[in-house]
Amino acid sequence: MEEMISLDTFQPFDGMTKMFPHHNFPYFNCGYNLLLTLARYFKKDELPILNNVITIYRFDKQKIQTRGYFKLEVLDLEEGDQILEEMGISIRKKSPALDTLQDEIINSISSGHPISIFIDLFYQRGRDFYYNNKHGLHPVFVYGFNVTNEEIYTVDDIKEYRQYSLPFSEFKSSCMTSEHVKMPDYFWEYALVPPGNHEILNNNKSAHTTIHTFVENMCRYQNEITESLNNILLLAENYELIIQNETIIETLSSTIYRKCSEKYRLNTLYEYDIDHIHAKHTLDPLLDQIIHDWKTVRIYSNKAIMSQKFTGEIIDKCVGLFTKIYTNEVHFHNQLFLMLKSFRSSHV
Repeated sequence: MEEMISLDTFQPFDGMTKMFPHHNFPYFNCGYNLLLTLARYFKKDELPILNNVITIYRFDKQKIQTRGYFKLEVLDLEEGDQILEEMGISIRKKSPALDTLQDEIINSISSGHPISIFIDLFYQRGRDFYYNNKHGLHPVFVYGFNVTNEEIYTVDDIKEYRQYSLPFSEFKSSCMTSEHVKMPDYFWEYALVPPGNHEILNNNKSAHTTIHTFVENMCRYQNEITESLNNILLLAENYELIIQNETIIETLSSTIYRKCSEKYRLNTLYEYDIDHIHAKHTLDPLLDQIIHDWKTVRIYSNKAIMSQKFTGEIIDKCVGLFTKIYTNEVHFHNQLFLMLKSFRSSHV
């Protein structure tokens, strides 16, 4: 009989999957998916996590031949550790030796404590850009261990955000590498703060406070957010060169799932009566069209890259879509900030 240890009633965050059933997008990035999975496991409100992000378009012409020339940047308003502390979740960080790692995992899971382990992506099979090519640390959520088969059960976004199982020997090879000099305490264990610790638990933010803080932060960044939309036009101006860089598909995919993340958050905010001016009927179709047009650009770009035919027709179609995206983004953000400021003025 197999001996398996796992967290009781564990389910990873699936809000994005429910909204976009044909995809398995992360919420902004792997770090936020981990935080949302922790919130679900410990039965905490996800709103403080959802509202911790502001997105800003960036463009750097000097990087056109490499990476990072264009992105929808994710700005964290607070560190993840701080958010969890305010939610009443503690983090214990440590650096177990490799020969004790299995025991540490089993002890944590047996105690009902989820863990995340920072691995070196250079050794993670299936991670196309990194595997045997590039080093980089990445958190993997661990929820179980099969002692009989020596398999570890994780939640990760290797190809899509879901549950994975793999040999522990393979997983262990990605721990404690030369890359871990940057983060010696690679093993993070999470637990609920004991009820007696009222000082921390009383810091839990109410939904109203969380939304109010989010609105204030959005308004504080309004100029930077709206001015950053011009970077979409800079992408269009330089697309004849950029489309020949194969990293454009990864760049477009990242932009798409981050816009989808904005849609997920917006739909959550509607549930808290944030829309006093009935902006939803304008915002939703605009955001849906923006996401659709980014996807269409990706289709055209992928077709050109696969065929190695970077025709003027394809480039013109993409440039036309960028212009449309820019126009809709301007309209969307005008309406969004009207809605947020109306909410703020009614809660002074």
